[in-house]
Amino acid sequence: MAELVQQRAPAPATGVSAKEFRGVLSKLATSVTVITTGGEAGLAGVTCSAVCAVSDDPAMVLVCVHGKSVTNIAIKTNGVLCVNCLQAEQRDLSQAFAGFGNIPMQERFALADWGTLITGAPHCKGALVSLDCEVAEVRDLGTHSIFIAKVLATAESEGGEPLLYQRRTYATTRAL
Repeated sequence: MAELVQQRAPAPATGVSAKEFRGVLSKLATSVTVITTGGEAGLAGVTCSAVCAVSDDPAMVLVCVHGKSVTNIAIKTNGVLCVNCLQAEQRDLSQAFAGFGNIPMQERFALADWGTLITGAPHCKGALVSLDCEVAEVRDLGTHSIFIAKVLATAESEGGEPLLYQRRTYATTRAL
């Protein structure tokens, strides 16, 4: 167990600042995903690192998307999403869906090979793993919406290393 290096003063009743919170969380390695949706509101996608499993029976995931994202509105309207966990060589795709370069949404989708599984939400055929989901519940909290989604189908690539984000830079895994 690692020894605690620095202990912070207790937070005031209002909590820690957004800057401190983001700084501390930046030390955690997270899988880089592109969350996509398709349907009545059209195609949309956004790079996201706030994804985790909720349950394995039924299979459910939690996805947090910023409330000001056009993808947030599209997911709420479409009722479906696909979690595309990117491979290490897909950094440019992550950057495009994060909004770097101001690439129009349709052109972002032209940067990779996409298909659909069950819901109609685009799944990236080159992703390490894709989870095709139906939104079961939405909760708006703070700056983000929390989507709880039931996994209806999965796809995975052979081999490959995950694209991770830690300390505000991209990384991948290596055996210890």
